[in-house]
Amino acid sequence: MIVFMSPIAPCLLVASPLLLDPNFLHTVVLLIEHDDQGAMGVILNRPLPLTLVKICEESQLVFGGDPDVPAWRGGPVDPQRGIILMRGGLPTEEDTVLDFTDFVSFRKDLLESLLMDDTATYRLFLGYSGWGPNQLDAEMEQGAWVRLPLHPEWLLTDDSKGLWQKAIQAISG
Repeated sequence: MIVFMSPIAPCLLVASPLLLDPNFLHTVVLLIEHDDQGAMGVILNRPLPLTLVKICEESQLVFGGDPDVPAWRGGPVDPQRGIILMRGGLPTEEDTVLDFTDFVSFRKDLLESLLMDDTATYRLFLGYSGWGPNQLDAEMEQGAWVRLPLHPEWLLTDDSKGLWQKAIQAISG
């Protein structure tokens, strides 16, 4: 079997100032997967007005961390689906490794253990950004997105409001 390897994922996608779709206006997306079936990522700079405590209450999960930690809007697709961006720890075979310290996981068992570990460094994204076959490539050709290499220091930044501007500055030099 031939496995299609993406020449671009993982990377960051920066929304062009001309991209006016409200789902992606001024966003920076962590592109996690890109293959002949499409592409998938999470928006890094859209915290939700919803805390992990509230999510845990609604999902009957136990939470032992900071009560003010927000969940993040990963994108408009499947907003009930949780995606974890984790720094540190050991990924499993089913996780997607991004770099030497960060990985993405969809595992509920990992989420349950992280919710109880107040020393863990992670983000929970609800939903994801998805593109059909060749859709992202076409949008990039049209100038809707600019690709940047992964910047690990941006993945879990506390400056989510300034992230898009920082990315635009990185593009323009």
